[in-house]
Amino acid sequence: MQAIFDFYIYAFKSFLELFSYDYYRYYLILLKAFSFLFSIFFAFLIVWSVVRFRQIMKSMKGMPFVSEVLNVKSPELQRKAFENWRKIMEKGRSLDENERKFAIIEADTILDKILGMSGYDGENLGAKLKHVEKGDILSLDDLWEAHKVRNRIAHEANFKLTPEAALSALSRFEKVLKELQYI
Repeated sequence: MQAIFDFYIYAFKSFLELFSYDYYRYYLILLKAFSFLFSIFFAFLIVWSVVRFRQIMKSMKGMPFVSEVLNVKSPELQRKAFENWRKIMEKGRSLDENERKFAIIEADTILDKILGMSGYDGENLGAKLKHVEKGDILSLDDLWEAHKVRNRIAHEANFKLTPEAALSALSRFEKVLKELQYI
């Protein structure tokens, strides 16, 4: 038993001697070198992760997988999406001009959220649409035309939205939503 105790005492004293002479300077240099190498490795790993994440997001852009992103294939969510769109269309057919304007803004908001969830960057739908390529959404021109109506509603105080113009814009939004498998 005494031999084991003596061994531990000897090991502890030897460990302390490493720091009692100039050895600690060498260990400190080694520690700094290893720390520097680890820092470079982890910095490289972070940069690589960011680049790879951007590549993945870029490859996902324009894919007509909105139904998967939003999980609209589940019957419950599909029913809610369809019901929500039905309410927007009812507002679009309203005799009240403000209701029609609100329907256009709601449809624009839905598409803004869908494109955002699909990986397109931008503060609003217009900014996101600038990143969409022609082949990503086949009815991109229809979406731009409908969005222009929304912009006129939002930015022109005296803009008059006729029932025909409202239904035309909503049908364009609907065309895009069907293409993206939202409804």
